[in-house]
Amino acid sequence: MQPPPRLVVIVLNFRTPDVTIDCLKTLAQETAGNPGMKVILVDNASGDDSVPRIEAAIRDNGWTGGWLEFRPFDKNLGFAGGNNLVLREQMALENPPAYLLLLNSDTLVSPGCIAACTKVMQEGAAIGAMSCMLRNRDGSVQNICRKFPTPLRESVRAFGLPWLVPPLFKWADLEDSGWDRTSGPRDVDWISGAFFFARTDALQEAGVLDQEFFFYGEDCEWCHRIWEHGWKIHFDPAPEIVHLGGASSDSTRVRNRQREIYTWKARFLIQRKCYGRLAERLVRGCYMTMFILRIGFASVTGRGHSEKTAGMRESLDILRHPDDGDPPPKP
Repeated sequence: MQPPPRLVVIVLNFRTPDVTIDCLKTLAQETAGNPGMKVILVDNASGDDSVPRIEAAIRDNGWTGGWLEFRPFDKNLGFAGGNNLVLREQMALENPPAYLLLLNSDTLVSPGCIAACTKVMQEGAAIGAMSCMLRNRDGSVQNICRKFPTPLRESVRAFGLPWLVPPLFKWADLEDSGWDRTSGPRDVDWISGAFFFARTDALQEAGVLDQEFFFYGEDCEWCHRIWEHGWKIHFDPAPEIVHLGGASSDSTRVRNRQREIYTWKARFLIQRKCYGRLAERLVRGCYMTMFILRIGFASVTGRGHSEKTAGMRESLDILRHPDDGDPPPKP
């Protein structure tokens, strides 16, 4: 009987066959240095020509040596649901893989990245999950390490105080911009799900992604839960990938208003999941108050009909009717 892979990489495709195939090409180059690595590619019910194009790429590139498994789904379960099907399956194995990597389809993995991250996890027994350096196509650094949005931080942010009065409220800036991401490894609050290298033991304690999140926020809540179970979240800038960013969430794939609804829902759901319903009500009230004040100020200063004010009115309407919009799929 063949031993289970040491690492399983999970990649979700949603209407991005070209970038997904490019991602697979970089993963194929990593297999030689990581003999225990297996990639499970999921098509999240794209409904376009993704499946035949990816199947053709698998044939044309000879990716038939067992390192890659392609699974087309017939229903879009979102980021959390799509990944969870594979996570649960792998974690339930009699001999599960030691590590599980959630990798965005719009990424290009640099040579040696997988092996370097595996070494970091092996040497840091307390690390539950980690990420590496994510760069834009031009080489600039993406910020994928942020502070937790505690109720106090989120309430202060709602009124824009970290940017209006930075000497007093910079501590509430969730971007945590006070340190150089290239300076070296460190533990952080939470990391982006674009590259989420997790220890299976930690996930078996903390659980899988929360499927109440459909499009945003699941990575933040997941890290919070992993921390609560005594594991660390780590960032190491030495290994790198390129993250093209937003390929599955641009305006051609997710309607702009629907994307905004997902974003607001995720912001308040994080509060409820991590800090309780009182925190959720507090933060929602702060944002609603901020929009009401800004809309009122715009009206008395003659800017009540501007495009910016119209956007604020739309956001306020979303906050007043949080259940409007397409509901996410149930777990």
